[in-house]
Amino acid sequence: MTTTSIPAGLETPTDKPKRWDFSRDAVTPGRLTAWGAELACASALVAPLADIPWEAGATAGVLCTGAAVLYEKARGSWRRVMAARASSWLATTGWLSYALATRPTLTTMVIGVSVWGAGAAVNIGMDKWGETTREAEKELDRRLAQGEEIAKAQQGWAKLLYDICGIEGAVADPIIDRWPSGAGETVKITLPAHMNIDALRGYEAELAGALHLPKGGGVSFSAGGPEVPRNVVFIAITRKNMMSGAIPYPKLTPTTINKPVGFGVIGNGTEAALNLKDEGVIAIGAQGSGKTALMKTLGLGLIRCIDGIVWDMDTSAKMSAVFINPYLRYGIGVPLIDWPATNEDECRLMVQAARNIIAARKTEYADLLEDEDIDNLPARPEIPAIHIRVDETKSMPDDVLEGIDFIIEEGRSVNVRVSNTGLRATREYITSAMDELTPGRIGLRTNNASELAMLFPGFGAPDMAIFTDPGTVVYMSATKGPFQPAPAKAYATMAEPFTEGSTDYERMQTLFMDAARQLSSIRPDLDEVSARAAGLAYGQRWARCIPNLRGDAYGNVGPDRMHESVWELYRSWPTPASYDVLLGRAIDEDGGTITAQGASMAIPRLTETMLDEDELERAAAQDAAIELAKTRVSPKSNDALAVELFASLGRPAKPGEVYPLMVKAGYEKSGRTFRDLCAKLALQDKLSNGHDGTYAANGCGEVTHVGRVPGPEDDAHGSGDAPRE
Repeated sequence: MTTTSIPAGLETPTDKPKRWDFSRDAVTPGRLTAWGAELACASALVAPLADIPWEAGATAGVLCTGAAVLYEKARGSWRRVMAARASSWLATTGWLSYALATRPTLTTMVIGVSVWGAGAAVNIGMDKWGETTREAEKELDRRLAQGEEIAKAQQGWAKLLYDICGIEGAVADPIIDRWPSGAGETVKITLPAHMNIDALRGYEAELAGALHLPKGGGVSFSAGGPEVPRNVVFIAITRKNMMSGAIPYPKLTPTTINKPVGFGVIGNGTEAALNLKDEGVIAIGAQGSGKTALMKTLGLGLIRCIDGIVWDMDTSAKMSAVFINPYLRYGIGVPLIDWPATNEDECRLMVQAARNIIAARKTEYADLLEDEDIDNLPARPEIPAIHIRVDETKSMPDDVLEGIDFIIEEGRSVNVRVSNTGLRATREYITSAMDELTPGRIGLRTNNASELAMLFPGFGAPDMAIFTDPGTVVYMSATKGPFQPAPAKAYATMAEPFTEGSTDYERMQTLFMDAARQLSSIRPDLDEVSARAAGLAYGQRWARCIPNLRGDAYGNVGPDRMHESVWELYRSWPTPASYDVLLGRAIDEDGGTITAQGASMAIPRLTETMLDEDELERAAAQDAAIELAKTRVSPKSNDALAVELFASLGRPAKPGEVYPLMVKAGYEKSGRTFRDLCAKLALQDKLSNGHDGTYAANGCGEVTHVGRVPGPEDDAHGSGDAPRE
C-alpha cells in the first residue's frame, strides 16, 4: 500500500483549545516577570496623591508601553496583540500625565481607576491568548510559505512540460504519492482537455534528464484505471537506480494461474506480474540481457500454480534443465516441467498433441461450459491450464512455427497458451500471428532501440538508460495492464549475483532443489480427456526425453548421469515408439502408415489408491519409521534407517523403491550413492543381495545370494555406479 503525503500547508491544522484559566503550563517565568513589572509601573497611579511632576508619570508610562511592545514582539505575537498592549499603556500614561498636571479630583480618580482596570483586563487577556495567537501566527506563516512552494512546484511542472513536450496549460496535483520503497513518487498531471497520455509518449528520456535522474531511474507514464479522465496522466518518477543489484526470488508459495504470475518488482515496490492464463508473452532481448534467466523466473511462477502445467520447446535445454535436474540427478520429487521438448521432432510431437488437446477439450468439455454458463474453460487442478514456453522462436522449423500459430489462435478458450522468446522483434523471430495475438510483452536490453519500438508498437522505444543490469525489463499487457511499457527488475534465481556466504546466496544455490521438494506434491496431472487426446506421444514422452536430456553426444544413456531411482525406472520401460511412427512418417511394406502402439510410461506418484491393504499396513510402518527417525534426539543412522525400511516392505526390493522413503526421512545424497549404502549394508550381513539387483532385510524373503566381495570396480570414494553382478 502506498502512502499519500499532502504537502505542508494543505492539511487541516488541529485547533488548540482556548485557555480560560491560569494553569501552570500557561504561566512561564517570563510572564510572571512581565506581570510583576507592569504591576509595579501601574502603581504610579497613586502618583497624583504625591507631589510628583507630571513629566515623571509620562516617562514611566512611555517606558511601560515600550517594554510591553518589546516583550510581545520577542514572543512573536501578532501585531494586534502588540497594538492592544501599547494602547492600554498609552491610555494609562495619558491620564497620569493629565492628573499630575491638574491635580486629581474624585472624577479624575474614577476615570483613572477605570482606565487602569481596562488596561489590566486587556493585558491579562493578551497573556491568556498569547500562546495560541503566537502558534496561529506561525501556522499562518508556514501555510503561506508552503502555499508559495506548492505554487512554485506547479509552475515548475507546467514550465517543464511546456519546454520539453510543448504542452501548455498542464496542472500538477499538489498531492504526491510517495512510494514506500523510498525510490520515488508519482505525480498526477491534468493536461488540457483535448490531450491524453499519447501527448507525453516518447519524452521519457528527456524528462528524466531534466529531472536529473540517475541511470537505472527514469520516468514512465500511466493513464490510470477506467474511471480516470482521459486527460489525466500519472507520471512515475524513479529517483534511484532500482535496476542495479539483484532481487532474490521470493518464497515458493503455491498459487493459482487464475492470478497474475509475478516475475519481478517495479520501482514502487509492487510485484510485476502478467496474467498467463488468458494471454501469452513475447520476450525480446539481446544475448546477455538476462532472457533465459527471465524465463526461469516465469517458469518458477508457473510451477507454483496448482492448476497449471508447463511444456517447453527448448532445443538448447537451457530453460528446462534446472526444473528437471533435481529429479533426474537427485531423484527428488517429480519433474517440474511436464514435457520438455529438446529436439525438433519432439517439438513436432508437442504441437501435434496440443492440436489434439484443443480439439478434444472444445468438444468434450462443451457440457461443462454450458452447465456453468461460461465461455472459456476454467483452470482447475483437475483440468489444468497448459502453458507452452518456446525458447528462441527462430530456431524452430517452419512446420512447428505454423503449429504454434494455430495454438495461439485456437487455444485460448481451452487454456492452452504460448509464450515466445527471441533475440529480435522482427518477423524472422516473431510471426505475424504471435505479434497480433500475444498481448503480453517483455522487453530486455537490445542492441538497437528500434527493436523495442517494434515490440511496443505505438508507444515508441523506452528510455534505454534504464537497462543498466541484466534482468532489467520493460513490460506491458494490452488486455490486463499495465497498458503502457513499465520498467521492472526481474527476480534473480541463481546464486552468482549475491555475496558468497550470504543468506540469499545459500538460498539461491538450492532454489530449484527446494522447488522440487516443496512443489512436487502440488503439481497437477494432465486431465484424462487431454491425456487421451495427446496419445502415445504424451504417454511415452519421458522414455524419449530422458536420453535427450541425460544422454551423451551420441545418444547413449547410462547410470552415470542420472539418479539411481531414475535409472532403475528408465530401465524398466520398454522401448518407446520411434519419432517416425509417432509422426506418421513410417511406411509399411504395403505403403500404409504404421500405427503407433505400446504402453504409456509414467513417472509414478505413490498414493494410497495404488496400494492394497497389506501394502497400506507396510506404508504405515514406513511412515512410523520415518517419523521416529526425524524426531529422535540422536538421529538414527542412514544404515539403520535403510535396514528398517527394507524390513517394512516385507519382500526383496530394489534401492529405487526405498530411496524415496529415505529422502522423505531426511536422507541426502553426499559423496556416495544409495547403491553404495546398500552394498555396504550387504557386506555387514544386515541385508541380502539378489542377482536381480534387489535387497532385503534378513528373514524378509528368499534371495538367490547373500553379499558379495568388493571388486576393483568398487571405488570407496567414488559414485558407486559400476555395473552390478
